Formats: sequence, C-alpha cells, structure tokens
Amino acid sequence: MAAREKNKKKGKPITEDDLRNHRSGGTVSQPNGASGSSTASPAPAPPARRRKATSAAAPKPPTEEEQFQEAQKAWQEKLTAAQSDVTNWTGEVARSSRPSTTTRARCTGPAARPRVDSLENAKRQLAAAQTTLETLQEEGRRNRYR
Repeated sequence: MAAREKNKKKGKPITEDDLRNHRSGGTVSQPNGASGSSTASPAPAPPARRRKATSAAAPKPPTEEEQFQEAQKAWQEKLTAAQSDVTNWTGEVARSSRPSTTTRARCTGPAARPRVDSLENAKRQLAAAQTTLETLQEEGRRNRYR
C-alpha cells in the first residue's frame, strides 16, 4: 500500500510486474526480497508473455475465408487472361479473314496459302481460348466466385 502511494507521488504508473514483484515478498527498499545481495536476478517472464513470444514467431495458418479469397483472386486473374486471349484471337481471325484489297491473285492460288494457314491457326487458337474461358467460368460458378 505504501509503495502504491509512493509511486503515485512520483507520477510513475504501477505495472503488473510491480504488483507481481510486490506479492512475491521483499520490502519497500528491496522489492524483490533480495536481503543481502546487491545484484538482483531478473524475474523470469510470466507464462502469458512467453506464449505470446512463441505464437508471434510461428506463422498463423490462413483462415477458410482467407483461403477462399486467395483462390478467388487467382481465378479472377486467370479469367481476365482468358478473356484477353479470346479478344485477341477474335481480332486475329477477323483480320486474317478479310479479303486482300490489292489483287485477286493474293486471295487465291499458291500465294494465298500462308494467309489461309494463318487463319486456320488463329481459328484453332480462338477455339482453345474459348474452351479455356468456358471452363474457368464454370469453375467460378461451382465455387461461387464473383
């Protein structure tokens, strides 16, 4: 009691360590109960503080909500990439299928072969991109992603 009033006069707040040490014995002049020794050994950390230190070091596992949000974010990125691919390949098919404005010979005959191959490749790539997009959209519906 006297220690509290003395600390109040000094303006120093009383901490839980002060109260804990006061309960463990000792006098006002020697609060830890060290009767003849000039160096007092530090008190061991209370169990609650030791638990906090070990739990802060170990990473906490993500919650179910955090896992859901991470999966949704990854899915959204894949979906955006697939939509971009579909848009790009649609434009490529449209560009490749336009007739050439220069000569009729470019649209037919052996000179047109690379252009036809390019168009067929673009159509295959577009079909694959659309399939990927549909698969991702179905996955989003199944997992209730937004």
